[in-house]
Amino acid sequence: MHTSRKLLLAGCGLLALTAAASRASAAGNTAGTSAAASVSVFSPFSVVKETDLLFGRVIRPSSGNTTTYTVNETTGATSTSGGDGTFTGGGGSTGRALFTVYGTGGAGFTISTDSTVVASGVTINLVKSAASGTLGAGATGTATFGVGGNIVLTDTAPTGSHSGVFTVTVDYP
Repeated sequence: MHTSRKLLLAGCGLLALTAAASRASAAGNTAGTSAAASVSVFSPFSVVKETDLLFGRVIRPSSGNTTTYTVNETTGATSTSGGDGTFTGGGGSTGRALFTVYGTGGAGFTISTDSTVVASGVTINLVKSAASGTLGAGATGTATFGVGGNIVLTDTAPTGSHSGVFTVTVDYP
């Protein structure tokens, strides 16, 4: 084969490839797809304190004794263990702290609280009735939970009234 004929054939081949590429581009050889975009909007939570945590009046234990005074976080019932200290009905109500949560119906939430309150030398250990919950159905749902706790006193515990403040936080999980 002659060199000029080889060049002519090579040129025709190159021209054919260029034409094929142009047709593919002109034919819209592109690919595409679509994706959804979504968002779930919730109402902000609000938390309302219904009642405070109240230990009422207690009698500290006698010499050499230690007593644990408990207010149940679920029921608000009081009890003592160890020593001879007691709750006394002679002044002051007792009961758990009670909170109501408001927000988007059906939404789940988590609860956190301080672990203790130190009130003038007396430590109150806090216990919540649940770590999480779900709001009731409806446009605005509600749920309640309690916070109780215990106090451990010895015969040398400081007398008098003791109070402190603790924080409760509710959040979406």
